[in-house]
Amino acid sequence: MGKKILLADDEVNFGYAMCEFLKMSGYELTFVNDGRTALEQYNIFHPDLCLFDVNMPEIDGFELARLIRTTDKNIPIIFITSISDDSSVANGFEIGCSDYLKKPFGLRELLIRVQKCLQISNKDNDIFTLGNMNYSPDDRSLIKQDGSLITLSFYENKLLQILCNNYNQVCKVNDLVVAIWDDKDIDTKKSLEALASHLRKKLDCTSVNVENIRGVGYRLRKES
Repeated sequence: MGKKILLADDEVNFGYAMCEFLKMSGYELTFVNDGRTALEQYNIFHPDLCLFDVNMPEIDGFELARLIRTTDKNIPIIFITSISDDSSVANGFEIGCSDYLKKPFGLRELLIRVQKCLQISNKDNDIFTLGNMNYSPDDRSLIKQDGSLITLSFYENKLLQILCNNYNQVCKVNDLVVAIWDDKDIDTKKSLEALASHLRKKLDCTSVNVENIRGVGYRLRKES
């Protein structure tokens, strides 16, 4: 299945046209026609890109994007709207949109803008495959095959990212402590052991494990 796109537009006929065209282009779509439902679907569907009309009932596109940006700074958001004045366009980019499509536009142009935004997003975000789950450091999440997420704490995420970048190599305790906690006054041994234990539980259903090399450090390796 291709990348997932959440499309929200209260113009139902044009929305369906965009939806079907993008499906034929290899993407997985969820289409809704109001902002509140879009926000609900964002938390359920976990899209790779959002296409939001600005003028929608319940929650408008600008406010919807603001709400999403409080938790996700990286997901590409494209505004699609008939509003074309400079202040509205500037407002969209200040909120953090990736692109701005002014109606009317052709479906081919839409596809090109979507492809461009996803290419930029892919370059900026590393995704690691850990057995039957993907790991996104930027989203602090383990992503299951059904699209559901296992959220990592700030420090769990830092540890897992280091271990992934040094896969199957032993990372020394002192190096990990400095990289994760800087100069904070903590019980390093107990804190690292607890952190590794919590992370190990979240990785339990994958084929990888956080291995403790006693007296030396930790490594991420595939279980035999």
